[in-house]
Amino acid sequence: MYARGKGGRKMKEGSMEEATPREGLGAGVTFFSQPSPSKTVPRIDYERIFVLDDARALIGEYVLRDDCPLEFEDLQRSTPANGLRHLVTFFQGEYAFTPFRVENLWFVILTHGAPRIEERGSIGTLLAAMRVHLPLSLPTAYVTHEAQLREWSRELDTRDADLSRREQRVERLEADLKVAARRLKDRETEVQSREARLTTLRDYAIHMQRAFRRSRSRSTSPRESKEATPDSPGSVPPSP
Repeated sequence: MYARGKGGRKMKEGSMEEATPREGLGAGVTFFSQPSPSKTVPRIDYERIFVLDDARALIGEYVLRDDCPLEFEDLQRSTPANGLRHLVTFFQGEYAFTPFRVENLWFVILTHGAPRIEERGSIGTLLAAMRVHLPLSLPTAYVTHEAQLREWSRELDTRDADLSRREQRVERLEADLKVAARRLKDRETEVQSREARLTTLRDYAIHMQRAFRRSRSRSTSPRESKEATPDSPGSVPPSP
């Protein structure tokens, strides 16, 4: 496949394979540079394509190599302080991020090694063709999706807050239950102590009652025996 770059010069493109799209994007392509047989050039591996909106928010991503260690967070950390600039590459170690501005979107190409200047024109042509096939409403759909996610996040926060209040209420009830259980145990101990004292008093009263009865029985027995003794049969009362 050939694409015409700057200055009208033809540049040979490498083979293209379909890449795995993310976030609902269409089919992507994988770029493989094919060096000219007449000279040796560094190998460039195309890893990912990040699609950003005007606010530099991620809309979607094409995965060209599954074993790429870098993610969108690495792009955010590596972005210069002055932001993205068209065709101005910035690096993270051996990996390079090259932004391409296509209409209202940014396509940031992540490569292992920096793409050569003569390759960037053909890459831009392919990205422009990709943009044609992307829905015009893609940023709007992304914003809608983000709004829905924020709404779900608010609902989750509300549920978490409600759950937290319920957990606190349960904790208070458990604390009250523990206090009530301690009080009940103290009451049971007090009742058992009173029952023990009452049992002691009852036993003492029974003992005293029995002792009183025995003492009374002994005191009445001699009197009854005296009253029951008769006069002698031969005795004669004295004459007047």
